Amino acid sequence: MAERRMSYADRHVQLLDTAAAIVRAEGADALTLARVAEGAGVSKPVAYEHFETRTNLLAMLYARIDDEQAEAARAALDSRATTLEEAVQVAAEAYVDCTLGTGKEFGTVTAALGSIAGAESVLLAGRRRYARILREAVERFTAMPADADVLVLGVIGATEALAREAASGRLERDTAVRGISRIMLNTLNG
Repeated sequence: MAERRMSYADRHVQLLDTAAAIVRAEGADALTLARVAEGAGVSKPVAYEHFETRTNLLAMLYARIDDEQAEAARAALDSRATTLEEAVQVAAEAYVDCTLGTGKEFGTVTAALGSIAGAESVLLAGRRRYARILREAVERFTAMPADADVLVLGVIGATEALAREAASGRLERDTAVRGISRIMLNTLNG
C-alpha cells in the first residue's frame, strides 16, 4: 500500500518542528535548509519550496514563537487580569513562561535574525505586536502617557532581556517575572 503524502500545511509544520529541533540541539549556526530537509526525510527542493532561504526559515520560526507568546499573553490577560498590577504580572508571566517553554530556541533564533541585514524588521514587528498587547491590557486600568508607545517598547526590550536570562538559567523564573513586573509598573505609572 502506498504511503499517503503529507499536506502542504502539515509538511510545513513538520519542517518547522525539525528546524526547531536542530536549533535546540545544535544552535542556529547548524540550521540550513539542507539539514532541515534531511532531518524531515524529504528532498532539499521540498524545504526550499517552503522557505526559499535560511532567513525566511528563521523568520518563520521566530513568527511561530511570537504567535505562541502573543496567544498565551492574550488568553492569560483576558482570563486573569482584573487590576493594573495583575495585568503586568500576567503579561510578565506569559512572556517568561513562553520563553522558557521554547528553551534556547527563542534567544538563538532572535540572535540569528538580528545578525542578518534586513531581518531586523521581523524582530521589530514581534516587539511591536507584544507592545500592543501590553498596552491594550494596561489601558483598561490606567490612562497611558503621550509617549506610551516608546515606553512600552522599552519595557518589551527589558522583558526580552530578563526572559532570556531566565531561559539561560542565569536568573530564576520568579525573579525575572518580579523584575519585569516592577519595570512595567514603574514605567507605566511614572
